[in-house]
Amino acid sequence: MKIAIDGPAGSGKSTIAKILSEKLNLPYLDTGKVYRAFAYIAKEEGIDMTDKKQVLSLFDKAPVVNISVAKTEIIFRGRCLDVELKGEEIGRYASIMGSIPEFRERMVKFFRNLVGDTQVVAEGRDVGTHIFPDAPIKLFITASLEERARRRFLELSGVSFEEVLKALSERDKRDMERPIYPFRPAEDAIIVDTTGKSVEKTVEEVLGIIKRKAPQHKLRG
Repeated sequence: MKIAIDGPAGSGKSTIAKILSEKLNLPYLDTGKVYRAFAYIAKEEGIDMTDKKQVLSLFDKAPVVNISVAKTEIIFRGRCLDVELKGEEIGRYASIMGSIPEFRERMVKFFRNLVGDTQVVAEGRDVGTHIFPDAPIKLFITASLEERARRRFLELSGVSFEEVLKALSERDKRDMERPIYPFRPAEDAIIVDTTGKSVEKTVEEVLGIIKRKAPQHKLRG
C-alpha cells in the first residue's frame, strides 16, 4: 500500500506522515527533505540554481537516501544531512530548483526508482499528482497561510513572523505557477484542513480515512 500525502509547507503533513508511518509500520519518504538535500549540495558545490545544465549535473553526485519507519536518512560523502537541510533559505533554493522542468522530471524518476514496489508513506509536493499517481490513498493536508506561517515561525529562529509569512506566500505562488507539475491537489485526493486542529485530532481523522479505504491494514499500538 502506498499512501501519498501532499500539501503546502507548514500544513503539518510531515508530522502526520511520520506518525502514520509508525502506526502502519511502513517506511517513510520525505520527498521535500530530498529536494532540500539536492539544494544544499548545489549550494556547497557553488552551482547556479537557475542554470539547468548545472542543476542536472547534481544527479552525478546524488546523495544516498535510506527510508525506514518514521525516518528518511540522507547521506552525502559519508555524512548524514539533517540540521543543514532546515531553514527558509534551503527551502527557497529547493523551490527555485524545482521550478526547472527537467530537474523535476528527473526527481520523479529518482523517487520512483528509490521506492519501487515497496509499501510506503510518502509525503511532499507532487506526491499524489505525479510521483505516485496510482497510490490508492491520497491525502492533501492543508491549513490557512497564517496558520502555516505561525507554525513555521515557531520552528525557526532569527526570523520574524512577517518574513516567514512573506516567504511562504512567495513559495506558494512560485509552486502554483511553475510550468511543469504546478502545485495542486490530486483530483481524487481527500482534503484535510488542519487549521486550528491538534496533531492528535488530525491523526485520528486521517486514520479513519485509511481504515475506510484499506480496512485490511493493521495498525500498531
